[in-house]
Amino acid sequence: MKKIILMISAVGFLITNGNAQKTEKVKKYKEIAYNDISNDYDDITVSTNNGMSNKEMTKFKLKIVNKTNDIIIYKPEESSINVNGKAVNPKEKWLVINPIESDFRVINMLGTNFLTPYSYNLAGIYKVSTNGKIVETANFTLPPAQNDFTSGGFTCSMTSLVKESDKTVVKFDCRYTGDKIGVIDPSKAAVQLPDGTVLANEKSSSQPTMVMKGKSEKITLKWNRLEGGRATDMQKISMNILWRGTFTETDAVKVKEQVLDFQINESLSK
Repeated sequence: MKKIILMISAVGFLITNGNAQKTEKVKKYKEIAYNDISNDYDDITVSTNNGMSNKEMTKFKLKIVNKTNDIIIYKPEESSINVNGKAVNPKEKWLVINPIESDFRVINMLGTNFLTPYSYNLAGIYKVSTNGKIVETANFTLPPAQNDFTSGGFTCSMTSLVKESDKTVVKFDCRYTGDKIGVIDPSKAAVQLPDGTVLANEKSSSQPTMVMKGKSEKITLKWNRLEGGRATDMQKISMNILWRGTFTETDAVKVKEQVLDFQINESLSK
């Protein structure tokens, strides 16, 4: 008889404990906070913070650290959240990250009940090489005989020229009409003096600039006072800009998709 009573008690305990666990699993939230995430892959670090959801929306800060010498493009619309069997795509603007830099987007989505853990399929990250195929470009003389030149898919127009004794500053507006992705790297440009001396662009620390088909970008080249008195007075001498691989073309290479798992932070959720 004691055995029967013990067995009944044990079964009752299991049922009660099981029901308690089920109650815990279906805990109701008005607002969910998520644990931060950090993943490293392909010389890129992707991290999230401040993730939260309520019944109408979810949002989080997505940061991308570019550890490469390439330009990184992130197209959020190619990513998706899988929640309650439904895929939702963000509609944020593209993110362009220069080599060895970082940037972020706040991903904000509406329209379904996000009060749950979910996975974020991180797709739409591309690498754009800054060492693509060089577009050979003829020297550009200052002062110029004409302000415009075309080289491959690039058409550039000189928009400003300051040519004084102690400095030369020239600005161009360059449009890309090719079928790939254009990259302009002003740090590679130099100026050649009449005696053959070649001087690098003063703004050699500037980052490469990506130009999509049909778009334009502005670049600035600058040289300061030259040594040697009147013979190198920049206002009085002819100078040739050597482009030296300033203009290149390349394709975007897609990075493998990653999955970010957003888990509920119990202590911060309401």
